[in-house]
Amino acid sequence: MTGEVRPSGMTLRLPVGDIGAGRRFYATLFARQPDFAPHDDFLEWRVLPGVELWWQVVAVAGPLSPLTARVRLRVDDVRAAARRVESELGLVVSPVTTLPGVVSFIDFEDPWGNRLGCYQDIVPSDEQHGPGGSAHDERLFDVDRPRPAAH
Repeated sequence: MTGEVRPSGMTLRLPVGDIGAGRRFYATLFARQPDFAPHDDFLEWRVLPGVELWWQVVAVAGPLSPLTARVRLRVDDVRAAARRVESELGLVVSPVTTLPGVVSFIDFEDPWGNRLGCYQDIVPSDEQHGPGGSAHDERLFDVDRPRPAAH
């Protein structure tokens, strides 16, 4: 079929209001400096070694339109990640939410309102059992702390 999209890589662009602050924030989050900085207002981190998946931090002049779709990064220990995000980045992190036998996750926002989070697989995705709709069944979730009030 002609015109098919067969990606061999991907970029994710996150706007920030200050590139210096963006560099400090994401270098702390990823525990390393950017892998590529081709311009004064553009930084890139390769998110996964050997994979063309680039996290782009871009300075935006004028009104900022933060990323509204949440992007969660897989980690080995979501509770340790929550403590680190709170202590090293000074952010408010959501309670750890757990879907038993599947995943635990947290949510937070960067200083520019980009919606982020971390997740920990309890059982690898290809080994999970149960109905596909379980992620939408609130009865299956365990939450460590009360959720913040919705605004």
